[in-house]
Amino acid sequence: MTVPDLKAVVPFFQPIIKTSDLGVFGYEVLARELHDGKIRSLGPYFEDPAVSDQDKLILDICVRERAFAAYAASGSTAKLFINLKPSWVYDDKEQNTPQAILSMLDRYRIDPQNIVVEVTEEELLGDSEVFGKLLTVYRKAGCMLAIDDFGKGESSVERIAHVMPDIIKLDHSIVRKTDTHRSFYEICRAMGFFGDISGFDLLFEGVETPFQLERCVRTGWCYVQGYVFSPARPGFETDYANRDLLADILTIDEVRQECYRKQRDEILAEMESEVERLRSLLPLVPDASVAPASAVGSDFYVCADNSEVAKAWREPGALEAFAKELPYYCVRCCVCDQKGRRLSNIYQLGGDGTARPLGGASPAEISSGVFRRGMNVLHGKGLGYLSDPYKNVATKENVATYMHRLCQDRLLCVDIISTAFI
Repeated sequence: MTVPDLKAVVPFFQPIIKTSDLGVFGYEVLARELHDGKIRSLGPYFEDPAVSDQDKLILDICVRERAFAAYAASGSTAKLFINLKPSWVYDDKEQNTPQAILSMLDRYRIDPQNIVVEVTEEELLGDSEVFGKLLTVYRKAGCMLAIDDFGKGESSVERIAHVMPDIIKLDHSIVRKTDTHRSFYEICRAMGFFGDISGFDLLFEGVETPFQLERCVRTGWCYVQGYVFSPARPGFETDYANRDLLADILTIDEVRQECYRKQRDEILAEMESEVERLRSLLPLVPDASVAPASAVGSDFYVCADNSEVAKAWREPGALEAFAKELPYYCVRCCVCDQKGRRLSNIYQLGGDGTARPLGGASPAEISSGVFRRGMNVLHGKGLGYLSDPYKNVATKENVATYMHRLCQDRLLCVDIISTAFI
């Protein structure tokens, strides 16, 4: 690739939109060369293995200083995203140490709290612990940290642990795959949950179409960047394309979430009344201790001591009769103990008043994480618990699971098809 003329090199800035308020959260610095009225991206130059790290570093410092100068002159208070190549830091080149970059910020009177240091995820292949210590210098100065191109190549949660990012930017290749592969969409949703519990926000980059933008909003990610809003430009523009489209998508998503909450409440209330119907069919003994699931051969719940207590479960066909009359959106039901072990047949429901008895593992054993979260919520004989929709590992169906404590060591589990919430 042609060596760029440093005199013609300029920083461009691509806006990053915050979905919660439609504002410009920040700008990513991107290198461009202006030549004969044409604009050339210098991204391929940085990625060219034939170009030495020293030449790349010279260009990087040039772009960064000019970006800082432009940012300082603009008076903008939005975040400025700058890229940091790990290998340059490992080489300990004087011009690229954290101290040198922080000194440059000080020279331009830029608050470090307005800077986001991006680290390319694919290149975090060296000593992550050493690199983590270097990044700590930026963090202590007030800079935010971001992992760039996450999902490109081989990703590692270990790198997340060492960097402890404030933001993770999902690689544009993953964003495009959400168009046609639902599994990638579900991975994005899972990353959103991971971010919630781990303390980092997520940014979709490379968003080009309204459909991809809608996907981003549905996954709950905080920030979006891409041509659907604006290409990189020479200034810090606060206006961007498709603002009204984003506002409409957010409004529709809020309506969808409100409908989901209402449907969830309605289903929960209906299932609570169904439990009362089961109680009338199947009198329960609160302190009965149950036998292992292997001792169960029918709907007759066997007690460990095989005593008169067992006779309280006097209707062998009661659970089947109960299952046949469950609402149309219920697909499976059984009773298990508080460890999730099956204590009855599993009934596969046909939605037409039929209930087919099955063996195998209980919903609680198949989706143990969902079961554990439910057990953390359930207390005594109070109201039941309805999980959020998830994919059943065994059947690959998208379901939610309703759980209700019938007595001390017996829980009703009912799988509900997720389309009931839409």
